[in-house]
Amino acid sequence: MSSLNTLFPGQPPAFEPHVTITSNVAINLNEPDKTRDDVDKVLGACVAALRASPKNGENLITLGKVDSQRKYFKKLYFEAYRDPSLVSFAQIIRELFVIIPQEMEKEEQKRNPQLFTTTPDGAITRKKSKSKHTVKENPIDDSEIRQKAPKMAAEWAATEFHPHLSLVYSEFHPISNAMWRTIRTRIQDYLDVEDVDNSGLSWDGGVLKLILCEGDVADWVVLGSVDIH
Repeated sequence: MSSLNTLFPGQPPAFEPHVTITSNVAINLNEPDKTRDDVDKVLGACVAALRASPKNGENLITLGKVDSQRKYFKKLYFEAYRDPSLVSFAQIIRELFVIIPQEMEKEEQKRNPQLFTTTPDGAITRKKSKSKHTVKENPIDDSEIRQKAPKMAAEWAATEFHPHLSLVYSEFHPISNAMWRTIRTRIQDYLDVEDVDNSGLSWDGGVLKLILCEGDVADWVVLGSVDIH
C-alpha cells in the first residue's frame, strides 16, 4: 500500500505495514555477543508465548476500521480487534522483557547508585567501567518485582495496548474529507474489498521482527526475526 504515502506531503517514510506488540524491549546493545543472545531469548519466548496463548478458533489478527490520529506514528492505520490470544501474547512479552527489566533497573539505581551517572540532559545511565577492578554491588531481591509484574502487565494490556496495523507515518493534519475518499478508494483497490471498515480480513501467523527503532524510520534495524505459525 505504498501508494498511500504519495497522498501525504513531506515524503512520509516507507515501511512494511505491521502490528506493534510492544516497545522498549530490553536488549543489551553495547556488547554484540549479548545482543545476539538477548534477541534470540526474546524471539524464542515469543514463539513459546504464542503457543501457550488461549486458542479461541479465531485468527490472531483481524482488521477493523481505517482510522487516523494527530500522532505521527498513528497517522493512518487499521484498527485490529483485541483477540484474547493477541492480548495475552502482548501482555506476556511486556511483562518479561519490558516491565521486569525496567523495574530491576530502577531497583538497582536505588541499591547501587555508585554504578550510575546522570547525563547533561538528565537521563540516568550506567557508568562504563574504566578499570578491571570490581565495584562492590549491593544484592537485589527481585522476588517482589516478579510478584507485581503480572499485575502491571495486565494493567498495561487493558489500558495502553491498542493493536493496529500501521500504514502511514506523517505529521500532516487534518485529513480532509476528499483525501479520506481517495485513501479509502486506494485501500479498496489494493485489498479488493468493498468496505474498508468491515473487510473481515484476518490472518494467523506471519513474521515476528525485533526492530531497533532509533533515528529516522529509514535507519531502523531489524535485530532478528522468526516465523510464527
